Amino acid sequence: MTLRYRLQSGPFTAANLTVTWNDAAGAAHAWHPGDVDTLNLGGLTYSLDNISKANLPEGQMDLESPVNDMIPGIDVLLEKAQPGLLSRAGYAFIDDSQTPVWNAQRTWIEPRQPHNGQDWYLFTYDRDYRKVLNEYAALCGPVPMIPRYVLGPWITDFNFEYFPGTVESQRPEFKRYDQRYLEEEVSRLRQSRIPFDTLVLDFAWHNYGWQGGYDWSPLIPHPDELLEWLHRRGVKLGLNDHPGYANTDESILSFNDSHAPQVLKALGRPPPPQPSFDMDISKPWSFATDPRDQGLKHHWHATDHDAARWKPIRVGLPWQEQGYGTYQGIGWYRTSVQLPVKLPEALYVYLGEVDKSYRIFVNGKEATHSRVHWPRRLTYTDIAPYVMAGRQNQIVLRVEPGERGGGIVRGPVAIRDVQPPQRIYFDLSNREQAEVFMRELHRPLMQQGVDVWWVDGGGGAVDMPGLNKQLWTNKVFYDYTQRETGRRGFILSRYGDWGSERYPAFFTGDAYSQWPVLAYEVAFSARGGNVLVPYISHDIGGFHGAKIDFDLYARWIEFGTFGPILRMHSAHANPREGNMRMPWVYGTQGMALMRKYFTLRTQLLPYLYTYTWLAHTESVPILRPLYLQYPQLEQAYQHSHEYFFGEEMLVAPVLDPSGNRTVYLPPGQWIDFFTGQRHQGGATFTAHYAVDETPVFVREGAVIPEQSASEYSDARPLDSLILDVYGSGKGSFDLYEDDGVSLAYAEGQYAQTLMTYASGSDGSHQLVIEPTRGTFQGQVQARSYELRIHATDKPSSISVNGRDAGPWRWEPEQATAVVVVPSQPIRERISVAWR
Repeated sequence: MTLRYRLQSGPFTAANLTVTWNDAAGAAHAWHPGDVDTLNLGGLTYSLDNISKANLPEGQMDLESPVNDMIPGIDVLLEKAQPGLLSRAGYAFIDDSQTPVWNAQRTWIEPRQPHNGQDWYLFTYDRDYRKVLNEYAALCGPVPMIPRYVLGPWITDFNFEYFPGTVESQRPEFKRYDQRYLEEEVSRLRQSRIPFDTLVLDFAWHNYGWQGGYDWSPLIPHPDELLEWLHRRGVKLGLNDHPGYANTDESILSFNDSHAPQVLKALGRPPPPQPSFDMDISKPWSFATDPRDQGLKHHWHATDHDAARWKPIRVGLPWQEQGYGTYQGIGWYRTSVQLPVKLPEALYVYLGEVDKSYRIFVNGKEATHSRVHWPRRLTYTDIAPYVMAGRQNQIVLRVEPGERGGGIVRGPVAIRDVQPPQRIYFDLSNREQAEVFMRELHRPLMQQGVDVWWVDGGGGAVDMPGLNKQLWTNKVFYDYTQRETGRRGFILSRYGDWGSERYPAFFTGDAYSQWPVLAYEVAFSARGGNVLVPYISHDIGGFHGAKIDFDLYARWIEFGTFGPILRMHSAHANPREGNMRMPWVYGTQGMALMRKYFTLRTQLLPYLYTYTWLAHTESVPILRPLYLQYPQLEQAYQHSHEYFFGEEMLVAPVLDPSGNRTVYLPPGQWIDFFTGQRHQGGATFTAHYAVDETPVFVREGAVIPEQSASEYSDARPLDSLILDVYGSGKGSFDLYEDDGVSLAYAEGQYAQTLMTYASGSDGSHQLVIEPTRGTFQGQVQARSYELRIHATDKPSSISVNGRDAGPWRWEPEQATAVVVVPSQPIRERISVAWR
């Protein structure tokens, strides 16, 4: 590669900078500033929040970003993905000019000086895609090892808001959806022999809902007991957290939370002023419908308006739940308040939430109330200029309803003499504030036993110019949890652009439950490797959508089973409906499907965990687009809804309700993972797959290790392994093991066991399990094997270390021979031969 720059010519431009190189065939290539790479194979967007068929691009939808996707609530337009590292043009360009820089002495970031500098990185690599991934990892940081248990299945629940004192929180369906309910749910999964490792609690674990709380809600009255109960059953607990959404006034911590006084003190803020005048005006109110929007014209807000037609109504509930079930027009609220003779100088009406928007009139005159952006809901109005001391005062609201209801739906509904205090907020780019945020609010929960943080948001948690807000939020959570626990960090969060590989994992957010979305997620996951993000987690089953058709539910689970993170989640309207992603929603069929695939997922952990090591050491993703394995093969660029799952397995999820799938298999011999059927590669074929079947293929000669079925990932020591050996040919697998949670792997405390397989022209086959290399705490010292030989014909003989293997069985329907190798020390070599 040759770089030419005209000296003393100022900033880099196309006129003064050229980079040239030759590819392996000798063809010349050139790059200039401003060049557009039309052959780039794609990067990732910040999330897939709110995507549906309506905003998925036409044509090559799997290579393009969603269009016109405005993420609701935060009003963020989903930006187009930046180009990834992999390109058929053979180069990748990163402009890092605006980001903050690291101050090594302070060990913290600071804004760049000067602001108009240029900091560019250009990679050239022809089709050596693995080279550029390695070089990028050397520059931006490697993928760390993740805890082993996160590869096991996840279940999410508690997806609703708990706010104390509300009418809703007192309803029977809310009260029943509590700690006992969670324990019953977990017990039912265990009793149904459906393995899983991690339970994640969504927003309802917080008290004070969106106002921000780190106290447990009353739904979890005994959190210590819950954590102990879960951990005894091998279940890890994750909690949802909201450090700040972009474009919102999200309150991070309620002033009513028990942590608030200490946090305010640490932030140098005084406690909020307490009102000396505090009048509850939550009753009585009256209500009138205005379907033709005549109220303003006819002065319904006037003090002399005849209110005889108005009916009593409660605040705290939408009017749709108070006898106006289908009414979606304008609604009017009215009350009369007797004020004392002596009033304070300042008076404010507090309204905890009015859905959706409103205008307020006091004694016939319109006043201006404060404006808030979701998720804050409390608004207030300065009414001092309009009220009359010692007399009745009329307050009237004209309300436009929202999609789900209308009216005054939450307290406080009061008159007070102080404004509501400014929200408690943390700028995580400020070192002191970041430390307070994690130390005061998160460390106590981690000390209780919380295992994982789900960092739901982060785009509003950072104020430093040029800094990717999500990336820095991810870093703060990840680094602190690792430092505090002394164990491997792991979070679920949104994508933070370059460097995100350092802080796994990336969850894609609130997508719609639709077939096109499932298809898009398949291609999106494989594309993650283009920016070295190997751990991508989707809401299996989709988010927006209650109970979905069983075939769509099944296909999403099948895809998730052969993905980096298998996590069930949705916007199920619990507690009214319950968790719509639980298998019993679909009866025995749902139970059988989840049992099959969650069990398989748990069994595949030895295979998967080895690939987490390769992602760490060799900078290769677990899910691999076909072109990463076959960069010179034109067909590899044409099938973006297929991917390699590690090196040995190819997955082609079913993506429509027909159950039909056309599959392309690269050159070579392939074997159906489930049926044993053989296929010649270098061609496509179409087949029908029943709703509980999915297309997965193994290259001939592959060795795939599995563990026995169990309730969770490490329920049993790995003192026995299942080894599946496929067909003829040659293959190998270097099994990786460590303690699964600590940082000792970085100090060389891990082990590897090489397994090699070869076939001879005379029909002989041999599998050699070499002595294990390396040690770690908790390592088993002896191991047995169940060898499953996927052959074309029944072997005539099988020997172990030169001696007859003894009894073994032949399963003709699967064309598989099964032989058990008794336990022996892991430092001894084992050789199994057959003909």
